[in-house]
Amino acid sequence: MKKRGMNTHAVFATLCSAVIATTGHGQAPAQAVAQPAELAVPSGFKVSVFASELNGARLMTVSPEGVLLVARRPRNEVVALPDKNNDGKAEPEVILSNLPNAHSLAFKDGYLYIATTPAVMRVKWANGKPAGEPEKFADLPSSTPSVHVSRTINVGPDGRLYVAIGSSCNVCVESDPRRTTIQVINADGSMQPYARGLHNAIGFDWDPQTRRMWADDTGQDNLGDDYPPDEINQLEAGKHYGFPFFVAGNQPNVSQPELKDAKPDTTAHAAVPPVLELPPHSTGMDLRFYRGTQFPAAYRNALFLAFHGSARKKRLQGRARDDERRTPDRARGFRHGVSEGRRCAGAPRRPRDRGRRSALHF
Repeated sequence: MKKRGMNTHAVFATLCSAVIATTGHGQAPAQAVAQPAELAVPSGFKVSVFASELNGARLMTVSPEGVLLVARRPRNEVVALPDKNNDGKAEPEVILSNLPNAHSLAFKDGYLYIATTPAVMRVKWANGKPAGEPEKFADLPSSTPSVHVSRTINVGPDGRLYVAIGSSCNVCVESDPRRTTIQVINADGSMQPYARGLHNAIGFDWDPQTRRMWADDTGQDNLGDDYPPDEINQLEAGKHYGFPFFVAGNQPNVSQPELKDAKPDTTAHAAVPPVLELPPHSTGMDLRFYRGTQFPAAYRNALFLAFHGSARKKRLQGRARDDERRTPDRARGFRHGVSEGRRCAGAPRRPRDRGRRSALHF
């Protein structure tokens, strides 16, 4: 039975938490979950807690039965969040474990797919739960050390499975060509590149009206608090989006020792610039188009983006701002709040679709 109000086509949620640890002589570290400040949302909306005590929760999906599932990367597990008594509160249940860096989930053809660091795994789904043990479906880069260990999967409108693989470093030329790409996974588990030159495209989805693919992308660190911007890109098969040789709307990535003797695999003319620049180091996480019907008509088929925020910025920045010099259309806040000095921001509305004017809400 489907939980009321839970949509099987798309999910949007922003998780904001912080852990404070204190250590003394002879004492084990004590942890406390920060309490977020009051969250601001547009008139007519309300925020409530559906599930708590899920530190490390990453990306989510909804089962065919309408139950929300979430991957917990630090715990290497997948948690189901059923609301069995319909009181608006989930009763968390660990349904899969021993999945290193489990980060994202997707259902396809009777299987639950789990993106982990070494591989995309899958397990048969039957009667509302996993049937058997997960098996490896596709190998993924797992070299160490690695800056980005999360992997994101999603099913495209063509029925194929896509996976985003971030860079192993802050800035470098990758020895593994699968890095800094989004790949298409074939039925036999083999992969082929779809888009390249992406530092770490954590969230991606397809516009349900145009079937065009959109992705967020993080910028590199160590160039200051205000550079380079993070991005939202409109992805096309075979295109290159600049990294590591071009950043910030195809500006040359100069003064990088790691690139000193490297030969660029694209040019500023050939690389595709972002459709929208986001505040530097805001780190977009999941990016989804809203396919539900509960929200007002103005929000339907709109694009929602959840930010992680940066652990490296000296001056922490919250939600994106309206900036006519950097955004193609107007931008408005949807949901924002503060938790122990870090801001959570959510929900941009649809960014500019080339040839069509629209608004963007953060």
